[in-house]
Amino acid sequence: MNMKRGLMILSLGAAVALGGFGSGQAFFNSPLAANSHYRPINFGMGYEMYVDLSSLETVKDDGQGWTFKVNLFRSPEDSGNIEGTYTLTYKVAHGQAWLYNDSTHSWQEIPMRKKEIKHNQIADFVAVNLCYKQKTGQYLNDDYGYAKGMERYYKGE
Repeated sequence: MNMKRGLMILSLGAAVALGGFGSGQAFFNSPLAANSHYRPINFGMGYEMYVDLSSLETVKDDGQGWTFKVNLFRSPEDSGNIEGTYTLTYKVAHGQAWLYNDSTHSWQEIPMRKKEIKHNQIADFVAVNLCYKQKTGQYLNDDYGYAKGMERYYKGE
């Protein structure tokens, strides 16, 4: 995994784990949270993380699975400033999802059916669900409410 991305995800995931989705802190209060292209996917350690749904691009859709690219970025909390933008490639098939690891040239499974997911998997889990919802109108799998919990931070219409 890209070291910079790994550290960013780990720090954001740790904050979510320690504070949970129901913490009393205010996140996503900048204009980014109301932008119709962006959706919050994670927060913590002074940063917010978003997926840019306007960047969603299908790489392959053959009826057996869907491979797509999408941009993710982080923003210092409530600043409205975008930094750390990067494009990730995901694959969805048979109710499961994977993230392509550019460093190892392999696919890493994102646990879509586990009640508890690791800190560094929350942003990917939510991003995949929101992209899948953008394409199909429904979540891939959000039985435990991670994606729905993050969607409440979207301030747009």
